[in-house]
Amino acid sequence: MKKPKKLICLVTLFFLMGSSTIQADLYSIDIHISHPGQYQAIALTPKILNRAGTSALRVVNRETGVEAPFFIHSSTVEEEIQEVHIGLNFTRSAAYKAYYYLDFEVLNEPNRDTIISHLQLTSQQEEFLKDIDVFGSYDGQNWELIANSLIYSVSDVYQNEIDLRGIHRYSFYRLRITTPQEWIDFDVSGWHRQISSEFIPFVGFSDAYFYTESSDFSTIVTLSGLVDTNASLKNLRIIGIHIETDSFFKRNIRKNDGTSTTLYRLFFQDTALENTFIPFRGFPQTEQVSFTITDYDDRPINIQRIIVEYAIDYVVFRAEEGQEYSLRFGGNLTRPHYDVENFRDLIIQEGFSVAQLQNITVLIEQSQAERDFTLLFNIAIGAAGVLLAIIAVVAIKKK
Repeated sequence: MKKPKKLICLVTLFFLMGSSTIQADLYSIDIHISHPGQYQAIALTPKILNRAGTSALRVVNRETGVEAPFFIHSSTVEEEIQEVHIGLNFTRSAAYKAYYYLDFEVLNEPNRDTIISHLQLTSQQEEFLKDIDVFGSYDGQNWELIANSLIYSVSDVYQNEIDLRGIHRYSFYRLRITTPQEWIDFDVSGWHRQISSEFIPFVGFSDAYFYTESSDFSTIVTLSGLVDTNASLKNLRIIGIHIETDSFFKRNIRKNDGTSTTLYRLFFQDTALENTFIPFRGFPQTEQVSFTITDYDDRPINIQRIIVEYAIDYVVFRAEEGQEYSLRFGGNLTRPHYDVENFRDLIIQEGFSVAQLQNITVLIEQSQAERDFTLLFNIAIGAAGVLLAIIAVVAIKKK
């Protein structure tokens, strides 16, 4: 039993010695403050995120070298507590010129606020397409236009919710619907989400480099980078992917995380109906992202363009008047912890100025020999892991 223990100690020592000798590239980029303010913010670009994520970062005074405490202001996804449904009662209908109208009254319940942010419509008719204007009224006499939407049900693809673009407390709602010759009755209910916290996301868009491969009645689409910044997708907080195509289709999309969604682009009653947005969550740990389109026996979709929508995080720090600062990132830096984190909400509420980044330099560059050693070290880690597993099995058998 002594030999396995000695081997384990030697392997562990090898890990510690090897990891301590590896030094990744360390970069510095100047922060240009153009608008005065106690607190300044800089946007983390895709290339910075590629090399450092949101952990390996420091804000440094260029003259003194002293670190300036900071926190990351993220595009936080809203946290939903519950979905509250509000009933609406049909009151009357009418037709006039090119429209017909359906009126509804909100059902009041004791001790319940009748806030509505969305309307949900249901119908007994299997296929339809309607352009609907939504009006709101407090007295049933004076109406205000609040939203417009296409509602449809075509080939098992449907859109039956209308986003009212905000929360409303009207007592009455009216639907103005096109083509009264094709009269369809709708049942309507309202709902809204009670949310504990919500931040307006900072969003960036970029065309993506991509290529496709056909495999087993499917098309694998791989995004290899961003056109605008020539950055990869590593550590990027991807919100979703927009596909532009001239094909008409309905396909299942399978993502790397095992989840799936349905995309479609259909033509019905001289109107194009489409959903070509693939939602994503999380941070890719690789430079590329791929998804699979199930084609079966159909021709692959003609993808003309792919646009990546991603969240932008900001580094917010306190800047002393007249001082100049740099952002350092990469290298062997680890996530710092500063007291300013405790005052995040107050600082955000008071506001901050946005500074610019310019003049990137390499402070420490990993040599070719170090890069070769890093590769060999990673190979050795894999071999050592196999060795430890064999030692463990042998030790168990001896017992």
